[in-house]
Amino acid sequence: MEDLVVLVIAMITLGQIGFCLPQFLLRAFHTQTYLPLAIFFVANAVITLGPPVFLLFPEWDTIYIASIFPTWLLLGPAFWLYVEGLTSETPWRMQAKHTIQLIPFVLGLVVSGLIVSLPPDMRQTIFSAEADISSGFPLVVVVSMFLVMLLWAAQSTYYVIRIVIRLSKYRKQLKDLFASNEQRELGWLSWVLIIIAGTWFLSFASLMSTLLQDYPLFGYRIGYLLLLILVWTLAYWGLRQKPGFEGRYINKTSDISEPINPDSVIDKKYDRSALRKNQAQRIADKINATMELEQLHLDPSLSLHKLAQHLAISPNYISQTLNETMGTNFFDFVNKWRVETAKPKIIANEDTVLNIAMEVGFNARSSFYKVFKKETGKTPTEFRKSHYAQTSLNAE
Repeated sequence: MEDLVVLVIAMITLGQIGFCLPQFLLRAFHTQTYLPLAIFFVANAVITLGPPVFLLFPEWDTIYIASIFPTWLLLGPAFWLYVEGLTSETPWRMQAKHTIQLIPFVLGLVVSGLIVSLPPDMRQTIFSAEADISSGFPLVVVVSMFLVMLLWAAQSTYYVIRIVIRLSKYRKQLKDLFASNEQRELGWLSWVLIIIAGTWFLSFASLMSTLLQDYPLFGYRIGYLLLLILVWTLAYWGLRQKPGFEGRYINKTSDISEPINPDSVIDKKYDRSALRKNQAQRIADKINATMELEQLHLDPSLSLHKLAQHLAISPNYISQTLNETMGTNFFDFVNKWRVETAKPKIIANEDTVLNIAMEVGFNARSSFYKVFKKETGKTPTEFRKSHYAQTSLNAE
């Protein structure tokens, strides 16, 4: 019965992959970020073919097992390149330097070739529980398979850590450059990464227990169910998610490197030692004065570079001033001004929270609630009630 359940799960997964894969490939012609995602789906399709092959085409089982080794070693690089494309501050393209990450995949192909080169009866013997292989070429093949599995475990761990670091730096960069980041923070990727890590761990543990004890440690049902969840989640968000910097890619050659105002800064190139404390303080005063007088924070598309152009000051100097002199980042600084502007409107209670949020520069009600509570410790409704309660108390 479990085999039939696993087969059904596998067929549903393959159906989802078949639905999404053509769309990713079509999008890859215009945005290459989708190409590694398509490759990731192809690799998962190969893995998902296991139950249909074992149940419906058992004569192909050893060929399928041989194909699994390079497929495993393609998962990590493909997903990493997809994340790299989503978080790139310039339009992402596949480059020659990316091919170095396919070296483990090539090693997997070598092991796959070694398995296929064995006579059919020898292949069956290798994957038999009663196999007794102690010398010769078959032993070389078995050892190679074991080493590739260890390589896959190390590679998977490496990419999971690397992706976590990449996402952390990307989200920090967003807050340093932009004041509104709705649907760009890629929070869903963190959950997908947890599912991937869990799926890979269970797969590795089950595979090792199968080889050593001829019985999967967790059962195939759990592993393929996790794979189905992974594919559905990644399909849903992959079709919706655009690269994080799309529409506002950074043109590094357009930075204002020399301030027009002589009271600001004097050097062309960003350097910590070039910006003295008194200069940084003058920049901080100018930023606050401009925000108060010109209400720049009401612009939903306000960015660090747009503010830099308005002030005629290098964006690097503004960022350094915000971080070191004012103890904040661009995202928190601008949104604090927005919250302060919203407070009197919330107290007046003459409009909806959504309209107030849009009026002060937010693009979404949820973003406004999140920032407002971070700044005040209360929701807008709680803040209004607290103000009324305090006013009544003072009146008494």
